[in-house]
Order: sequence, then C-alpha cells, then structure tokens
Amino acid sequence: MTPISRVAHAYDRTRYHPPEVSGRIATAITTPVERVFREPHFLEIGAGTGRIAVPIIARGYRYTALDINPAMLEVLKNKVAGVARKARLVEGDARELPFERESMHAVIVVHFWHLLDDWELALREALRVLKPGGFLFEGWDQSEGESEDWRIQQKWGEILGRLGYSLERGRHQRRLGEVEHALKRLGLEPKARPIAEWIEPRSPRASLEIIKDRLYSFTQSIPEEIFRPSVTQLEQWVMDTYPDPDLEYPTHWKFIVRTSRMV
Repeated sequence: MTPISRVAHAYDRTRYHPPEVSGRIATAITTPVERVFREPHFLEIGAGTGRIAVPIIARGYRYTALDINPAMLEVLKNKVAGVARKARLVEGDARELPFERESMHAVIVVHFWHLLDDWELALREALRVLKPGGFLFEGWDQSEGESEDWRIQQKWGEILGRLGYSLERGRHQRRLGEVEHALKRLGLEPKARPIAEWIEPRSPRASLEIIKDRLYSFTQSIPEEIFRPSVTQLEQWVMDTYPDPDLEYPTHWKFIVRTSRMV
C-alpha cells in the first residue's frame, strides 16, 4: 500500500458517522431536493472516501462524487461497488468543474472550503453548475464541549510552541463565516441547522494516531523536522498521562447542514 493509499484508508477509518446519523444526513439532504425536482442529480465536491456519498448512493439517486485525490476515490469505489448503478466518481479540481452550466440539482460540500486558499473559485463553480432553484448544501461536524481528544490536541499545541511553531487552529470555522458572507452578497439566504447528534468513543491512542497520520488539515503545513519530534513528545505525554491509553472517552458531536437555494 502506498503512503497516499494508507492515509486514505486511515482517513476512512477515523472520519465516519454512525449508521443512524448517516441516514439522517442523507434524508436532510435528499428530501428538500426531491420535493422540487424529479430524479435529481447530486454533485459532491471533495467527496473523500464517501461518508456523505455512500448512504445517498445506496438510496438509488444519481450522484457524482468529485475529488482531486485518486486514493480517496479508490476507497469510495470499493465501498459502493454493489450499489453504484447511478453513481459516477470523477477525479477533478473543484475550482474547475468538468460539468455544464446549470446541470446539477444539488451540490454538497462537507469539510472542504478551508482546504483551499482560493475557495472563491470553487464556490463560483459550485453555483455555476446549479440549476435555477437548485440547492447548495454545506455540512460539518461540530464538537460539543471539551473532550480528552481536545485536551490532547491542546497539549500538542503547547509542545509545538516550545519547538518554535505556532499551531493555527479554527481555520474551518473562519472559512465557513467567509463563505456565508459571500453567499449573502450574492443574494442567497444560507440557513444552518443541526441534523443529528451522537457520541463517539475515542481512546487517547486513537487521538494520537490521528495526529501522527496528519489527518487533520491543520497538521499538513508543519515542517517534518518539527512535526516528528513534536509527535514523539506528545506520545510520551499520552503514555505518562493515561494509565490505559486504549480506554475510550466520549466525544459529543453534532452535524450541521447549511442550505442555500439558487434563485
């Protein structure tokens, strides 16, 4: 397995929703579109390994999943092999979508905007391919309260600081605010609401492995000569702090969907 494939599989293992949560998200996205359009076509940009795509594809909808990472799409392809009759997986750049103007009934964007510095291009493309009356759905996981996972991330930030690196956090939430302002300037009316709540059990060792695998976007810009000793120190702290690093602690989550309707 290549390093890129290994990261894709690690991402898939750690970025998941419980089945009942996946079902609620799928219903929240498909129901309003189905009320307006017959046989709607959904496009997801930055689809990853398919935690949003799979339950919608399994319901038989026309679905195009786009991602720039072929390893992510390969994992998704294997997951939907038996139910993908109306699904299409496309390797491509969200800033230059290979689709006709007004060709989609809904565009789905989950945990994606913050990955691009020039996110305005991707937003413009997402709106370009939407039909009049079509839907833009933005989604994100939101943790509720502090958790052991958060404590470990905070400790890692302290370690990085001692090594001379300032960890930038909160880019995702800031970018969501920027996108909301952009949508409003275009005359759209984005409305956000929580769709589902759940508790995820996660061990300190699992939290450590997520950081070591650089699965959080804020880990990817850290130079290797700083990253390597920082995770070594963090691992030692975890082992010293938690008598059983495999004991799971609860993390409380909500999934939020923000909906905008094209005029």
